[in-house]
Parts: sequence; structure tokens; C-alpha cells
Amino acid sequence: MVNRMDAATSPWTKHYPASVSSDLTGPHPTMLAAWNEHVATRPRDAAVHYFDATLTFADIDRAADALAVALHHNGVTAGERVAIYLQNDPQWLVALLAAWKLRAVPVAVNPMLRAHELLHILSDSGATALVCLGELYESVVADIRPRTSLHTVVTTHPLDMTPDATMPAAIDSQVPPPRVFPDTSDWRSLMGEFRDRRPAPTEPDAHDIASLTYTSGTTGRSKGAMNLHSAMVHSSTVYTRWWDLRHEQDVIIGLAPVFHITGLVAGFGVHIISGAPLVLMHRFDAETTLRAIEQRRGTFMIGACTAFIALTNHPSLHRVDVSSLTKTPSGGAPVSRALVDRIRAASGWTLRGAYGMTETTSPTHLGPPHADPPTDLDSGALSVGVPVPGARIRIVDPVDGRDLEPGEAGEIVVAGPMVVPGYWQLPDESAHAIRDGWLHTGDLGKMTEDGWLFVVDRIKDLINAGGYKVVPRDVEDVLYRHPAVREASVVGVPDEYRGETVKAFVSLVPGATVGEDELIAFCRDRMAAYKYPRSVVVLDELPKNASGKLLRRELRRG
Repeated sequence: MVNRMDAATSPWTKHYPASVSSDLTGPHPTMLAAWNEHVATRPRDAAVHYFDATLTFADIDRAADALAVALHHNGVTAGERVAIYLQNDPQWLVALLAAWKLRAVPVAVNPMLRAHELLHILSDSGATALVCLGELYESVVADIRPRTSLHTVVTTHPLDMTPDATMPAAIDSQVPPPRVFPDTSDWRSLMGEFRDRRPAPTEPDAHDIASLTYTSGTTGRSKGAMNLHSAMVHSSTVYTRWWDLRHEQDVIIGLAPVFHITGLVAGFGVHIISGAPLVLMHRFDAETTLRAIEQRRGTFMIGACTAFIALTNHPSLHRVDVSSLTKTPSGGAPVSRALVDRIRAASGWTLRGAYGMTETTSPTHLGPPHADPPTDLDSGALSVGVPVPGARIRIVDPVDGRDLEPGEAGEIVVAGPMVVPGYWQLPDESAHAIRDGWLHTGDLGKMTEDGWLFVVDRIKDLINAGGYKVVPRDVEDVLYRHPAVREASVVGVPDEYRGETVKAFVSLVPGATVGEDELIAFCRDRMAAYKYPRSVVVLDELPKNASGKLLRRELRRG
């Protein structure tokens, strides 16, 4: 059964880039060990570019040492959870390293979360320390702090590590001035007080938690996935080798938010394994990103397709040179052929698929840089790639769990060194999701004989229209062919006659106009009668989570 094969014995290895072997292993047992090698051998090399400022490996490491000593001085010990509630700032990397230096557990927190959502994560993780932006402390944390286990809060400003940096106006206008709070520790004060002090030497174990990363909560309450050091080393090495990233030639554009597993692994992780400098920009802004690609000659960038859409629709695209960016995987959701072609025509970038989950520490599948991915003849879906080294893949019947043949659609089930051991303090949910080492993803897909995976959709998102099963992605892919459509999302809504019917939501490219009837007719001419949307709603923006995934649940509620 091809679906049970692992990469070492499977036909898909013929699609691997020359720099990737089927028995690929990481060069270090932990992420901290990888970091320490760069500090020892290349201390003065650029580690992070932040707007027009640059921080070296030595700069970052000195700050991480100081923060680790400060946290320990305030009672943080091995095994305790340190929550990180920041944007894509250098302090995020410093806090991550500081936690590792104490063998504490970093907890990645989405900076868009509000009080009740943050309270859930802080309570669930039992975090005793928090590093956060001052503006988030004032607006969110202060009110809920008495209901948490926090004994230490460190507040910081986006420019605390780069006071002379100049932020672009679009970002600077949304950043309040620095503030010092009487019941928190100020970052700048801590850096001064603990400057040049180092924590007691320690080394995390390969099976220690490198990050407690909370699921996006698209199908229920957010759960803490225990991403191990060994898994993060493996996945970061996979990205590094797959795209042949080297510190002498590459620059990583940190587009994806680093609290999310994609940004954490394909941003910080790849930076730490490869040693290539990382460009951080506080938060996503299309013009700032385009300017950074040109200024820093960025070569590698991963992001959701929605981010690539925003970049290629921005009027500044044609005023900057982005030709250096040649390594562009896209994760979060499969992309259509029409969208890939549109982005290539606008920018020259060739998107390649990437498939994975928080529970798989990012990628289980990647699109080979040198090979054009095939299109599924039945659904029109573009393949997200082939299994990466170490990944074992099955496609199973979602009802009875039996293995399906190549080409048959079923639930994607994965195993390998990237799969988490479970969810934090949720043994029943862990046992349900991970059975005998196999993670049941909840995604519907099919795989060819030689390993190309097509992700059809989330099983729970299938629409039952009068007994016919409609895959939302099929309808979305057709909508993306219309030149006026920028983004599309399709859901099932109650219908008295059909049980459910198909409803589409779209946003338009700047300056475009199109009516509901035209879009319905466009789809009706290109797909079966039971599939095309019976209604289309045009919105200025479609709802997304912070990692760029379109949120169908919000559209259903609306």
C-alpha cells in the first residue's frame, strides 16, 4: 500500500531537490544547540534586520542571557511556562531563547487575542511569566492578571532593542509611545540591570517542549500542541535543505506571524538552523514588506496565499525590485492553479505548496521547487506537494478507518518525527487525535501513486446539497478564475429544499466591479448544476485569523 510507505522506501523521493536525502536528520539535538553554534562561530554576523537596524548573533544572545537571568531572578525555573505575547519583534526571538536557556517552556500567544481568549491560554498553560508589548498589557493583560498564575510580567516597546530604527509611517502610526508600568518589569530596565550576566549553563533535552503552540481554534477551543525540540529541529532542517538555504547567500523575510507554527518554524527555526539573516517587520504591511524584500534582497518567504494576494495587488509592487525573492512556499491553505498563475504574472514569484499543521510542527508535505505540481482532474485542486523526509502518510476512510487506494479521497493521517506527542494536559483529546502514533488531521485528501497530495478540504466543511457532496474548494477555485475576484470563501447554509445550499463570499481586486448575478453565471457555466453558488456576497475583506486562514465559521455566522 503506497499510502503506508515512508520517504525512505517511497517513489516520491524522486521529486526531492538534490540537497535533500530521504534519511535527512537535523544537525543538532535541540534548537538551542543550533543557536549556540552560530553565536560561537559567527557572533558579529547579522542575525536580525528590523526596519533599518541590524542586530548580530552576539546582540541577540546577550539580550537572551540577560532576560534568562532576570526571569530566573524573579522565580522562573525549569519546566515553568513563559508566555510570549508580542508581534514579529526581535524581543520574540530573545524571549524564546531565554526560555530555552532556563529549560522553561515558551508559550506562543497570538497578539490579536483579547481578554477571554488570552485568559484561556494563560490558564490552560499555567504560565507564570509573560513577556508582552506594553500596549497589550494596558489594554488586555492588566484586567485579567489577577485571575492568572502570573508572578512575572515583562513589558516592552517595539523599538526597545533598536531605539534608533525608523519605522515606516503605516506601522509607526499604530504604535503608541513607550510606557513604564508600576506592576511590571520594564524591558530596558532589565537589560540594564542584568547586562552581561549569564544564566547557569544548561541544555534542553531533545524531548523537551520547544514551544507550546496553540491551535488556531477553527474547529473548537484552542489546544496547546507540545512541539518538541527534536520535531522543531527536524522541520526547520527540512525547510532549510528543501530550499537550499545558506547564510552566505540567503535572506529570510519573516512574513508569517511567529506565534503561529509556520512563522515559528519557517521563520525563527529556519533562521536558527541555516544562520541566514531574518527580516522582521513588527506586523504585516504590504508596502513595508515589498520595500524590505528590495532593501534586504530577500530570497525566501513563506506566507498564506492571502498575504501573497495582498502583496501582488499593492500598487507599490511595480515600483520595487522583488526579483531576488525566488523561494516562495505558501502554507495555510491549498492554492489554486489560477491564483498561482495570477501571482506569477504579477510578481514573477512561483508559489509552491506547503502542507502541515500545528500538530505536525509545520510541514509534512512540500512542493519541490523545481517541479510544477500536478492538478487533480476531478476537483481541479493543485497538489500541495509530496511527503517530506521522515513523514509517513495514509489516506483512510473517515468512517471505518480502512486504508484507501491511491486516488481515492479520505482523511489524511500522518506519522513521523514532526508529530507532537499530544496536547497540553488533555489526555483524552490527545488519544483521540493521535492513535498509535498516527495523527488524524481532519483534512480530506487524496494521493497519487508517486506521492503527490491533493488536499480537498476540511471534512467538516463539506456541503451536503440535496444529497450531493460539494467541496468548497472546488467552487472557490472557479471563482478565482474570474479576473475581478481577489479572495473567495464558500460555505454551506441551511436550505429548506436542498438541506444545504452553496453560498459564496468574495472580495474584489482594487478598482474592480462585478455583480452577484455575473459571478453566479460565471460559476454555473463552469461546474455541475449542484455545485455552483446560489448566492454571492461581496465584502471589502473576508474574515481571517492571524495566520491568514480564511474563517468559514465567521461567514456561516453572518
